[in-house]
Amino acid sequence: MKRSSPRRAIAALTVVLLSLSAGAVPAAASVLREQQTPGGSPSCARQSDAVRIGISPGATIGALSAADLDRELTLARDAGTFAVRLDIDWSAIEPTRGKFDWSRTDRVIDAVVAHGMCVHGIVAYTPRWARVAAAVNDSHSRPANPATFAAFAKTVVQRYQSRINIWEVWNEPNIVTFFKPAPDVTAYSALLRATYTVIKQVQPDSTVLAGGMAPSEDKDGNIAGTTFLSKMYAQGSNKYFDAFNVHPYTWPYLPNDPDTASWNTAMKMWPMRDTMVAGGDSAKQIWITEFGAPTGTAPNSVSEQTQSDSIGIVLDAVLGNDWLGPAYVYSLRDAGSNTADTEQNFGLVHRDWTPKIAYGRVDAYAAEHSGR
Repeated sequence: MKRSSPRRAIAALTVVLLSLSAGAVPAAASVLREQQTPGGSPSCARQSDAVRIGISPGATIGALSAADLDRELTLARDAGTFAVRLDIDWSAIEPTRGKFDWSRTDRVIDAVVAHGMCVHGIVAYTPRWARVAAAVNDSHSRPANPATFAAFAKTVVQRYQSRINIWEVWNEPNIVTFFKPAPDVTAYSALLRATYTVIKQVQPDSTVLAGGMAPSEDKDGNIAGTTFLSKMYAQGSNKYFDAFNVHPYTWPYLPNDPDTASWNTAMKMWPMRDTMVAGGDSAKQIWITEFGAPTGTAPNSVSEQTQSDSIGIVLDAVLGNDWLGPAYVYSLRDAGSNTADTEQNFGLVHRDWTPKIAYGRVDAYAAEHSGR
């Protein structure tokens, strides 16, 4: 199977950086999309010729007060965001078998739709009663039975089909943290196959994504996204996703830093694309459902300018390659005020709501390239 060389990916992203610096617009930007309509509208799920920017706010969005939720979603909408990526957490909704609590999930989904944006639903995680025995103490355990997970997914789609038609099956199944006891392509493929099948039974026009690949290498029990994808194609599992999905974090380095080519997930999107084309899937896109960089004072954090540049480089790559789909920035607002904790500082705005440089960049980018 022909694979892209790291040099090709470096060259492509270098062109992007030069374009970013010069203010140039690749030729692929000539076709702009119509403004998306919210909820379960087919326009939320369809592929587009122009850049669509989403927000991936993380699980903490469900704990926000009504006022803070409204304020965050208003900022997202005003910056040109077309969709918000939300956890639909089985472990929180059905902690006891047969007893469902939809209140927290309903509240956030309804708020996103009310703000005129699409909902991107991640069906994921496992209540204790359904976990594989080897990881019974962690909700990030894979389910013991894919059919049980798929039954929950079917219930979810039936409930939200008028409000959601972008679905993602799990999150970061290629790393130990999110697919305990250990990543397993065969086990994940069984989960994806069962879930894709029931989603399409209920909502044939939906878009179903494979779970986003975390930045990783083939070590410490984790599986590189390129390896994971190749194995999925070898097993025929590509029949059960409409788009592949990656999380190309590279911080504290820029996405096109040539010194990072051996591990850089942003650069690995080109060989992933080659795998998909060789497997007969040239019409399928790769979506970027998390990317960004943390500001703050931690040793591996970045400046506001570098955060903004990192985001701009990825968005320009999307603009210049029609096989790249929507790009979701992680995240909207800093999760906390401790600047020494990288996890608290990925926001486009600070905890006190003041915007970072990157917020203005996303806003300007969406205004120019999203057809809003």
